[in-house]
Amino acid sequence: MVPAAAGTPFHRLARTPLHRWWRPIVGSIVLAIAAVIATFLVVGIWALISPNDLAGADAGDALFENPTEDLAINLVMLGILTPLVLLTVRLIQRRPAFSVASVLQKIRWRWLALCCLPGLGYLILNIALGNAFEALFPNVDTGPDVADDGSFVGWGRFVVPALVVLLLVPFQSAAEEFVFRGWLVQAVGAYGPDNTDGKPFVRLLKRLFRSPWPALVVSSVAFVFGHGYTGWAMADIFLFAMTIGWLTIRTGGLETGIALHTVNNVIAFMIPAALGQLDTWSDQGGAPWPVFVLDLPCIALYAVGVLWLAKRNNIARVS
Repeated sequence: MVPAAAGTPFHRLARTPLHRWWRPIVGSIVLAIAAVIATFLVVGIWALISPNDLAGADAGDALFENPTEDLAINLVMLGILTPLVLLTVRLIQRRPAFSVASVLQKIRWRWLALCCLPGLGYLILNIALGNAFEALFPNVDTGPDVADDGSFVGWGRFVVPALVVLLLVPFQSAAEEFVFRGWLVQAVGAYGPDNTDGKPFVRLLKRLFRSPWPALVVSSVAFVFGHGYTGWAMADIFLFAMTIGWLTIRTGGLETGIALHTVNNVIAFMIPAALGQLDTWSDQGGAPWPVFVLDLPCIALYAVGVLWLAKRNNIARVS
């Protein structure tokens, strides 16, 4: 294994002395095949040991009739992507496995915990702006309001789904960051040239591909199509992906994305669990324009908060 040279930014950590043009491509294919195999193994083993029945053909995308169990197995199937990414980085790209996590080749746990603070600020501002907008413009569609469609199911029915969410969502959120902001950003970033010599137009192109922007755009588009959103919801999730991707580069690691992704998804799953609507957890569709507009100041608040904390804590940006 050979690490990247000292002073390498996050998106170029896969461009080590052992880098070859085929390694990111072969690695992506191997990762995809391994993910499919691992998914079938998880479903097969789970079905053998579960006391509950698999969902019928009329259940849509659900694997199990019990919504809590269906959520749990889906979170596990996503969570196993993290070790698959680490193995692919080590075996195919021949570099330290956790170089896909940060420029220090590890998860910076204290920094990850700090990033949860602006993540909470993001959620609080999002809820406050949403309520204020609905109060000022009650006739404008802001999407389905689950709070109006249900009531608390009681602690007896809420505890188990809540534990599933709290225990498994961090692994699911981290896995998506390892795939999209880790593997994919670095795979595309590895093709940036080592020098920017040449004629003016050639130098411009080389600088562009050496920058993180091609990797951020490719990974963000892949992130959007990895979900089932449409319309303004696609614009919103693209904004989310681009912002945390940019913060990943600026802070040299996946911690900022893992923090916001986890905080956001925990709340997104907790609300339907508390209202007895967990069977709708996988519903992904469109959203009206206010959802996107109201998210702009929220994601901006998170970015400003993360950059301020990164500067105060002298967070490493390069290897």
